[in-house]
Amino acid sequence: MNVRRMWVGVLMAGVFLTSFAVGSVHALDTPGTVPNLSMWVDTWFKVKMTGTVYCFSDIGVKPRPSYTVSETAGSLYMNITDWDTTTTPDTPFLVVDVYDRDAGSWEYFGTVNIYYFAGNDLKFVGTAQVDDPTSSSLSLLFVFTGKRNPANTAFIMDGSTKLSTMGSYIIEVDDIPGSTERWAGSAKLSGPMVPVSKLPPELQ
Repeated sequence: MNVRRMWVGVLMAGVFLTSFAVGSVHALDTPGTVPNLSMWVDTWFKVKMTGTVYCFSDIGVKPRPSYTVSETAGSLYMNITDWDTTTTPDTPFLVVDVYDRDAGSWEYFGTVNIYYFAGNDLKFVGTAQVDDPTSSSLSLLFVFTGKRNPANTAFIMDGSTKLSTMGSYIIEVDDIPGSTERWAGSAKLSGPMVPVSKLPPELQ
């Protein structure tokens, strides 16, 4: 299974993320009001992708090997570029550009809209669901954690501001013509917020 191809492909298929929150320092808890997430704009995350899957050569057969196989798919950079409250006012969203490493350099791959569901502005859980009946399905449970400096003017980037996944499922049918292979298992995505100075030169 090409975990990197699967991850990047389904993320760009139109990931839908929702979220709810628990308390955190400087978090604004205002019941009944959508929080202002504009402070997340212009931030970057470096996330690692991994997958644990069963491999099947066809339907109606046992997995081979009989145990799950773990694969590491490398890293992506995710840049939150906008907090859009006008396109769909009832469901505002964060706009996230995704960058993938190709032929030795980092290049823009596509954009994901992260739709707000509920909660405060610094610690929230989100779900991602993408379905393509002919080839793949991906469901993810994200946790975003933010920590601000005492003046509440910037995020603290010592690893405490980060995103991760708590649980997931992943199903993929090989899209190579004539192939009957398929995979089923789970995937993880996690990584810290990083300062612009730590980005690869082509992303700065």
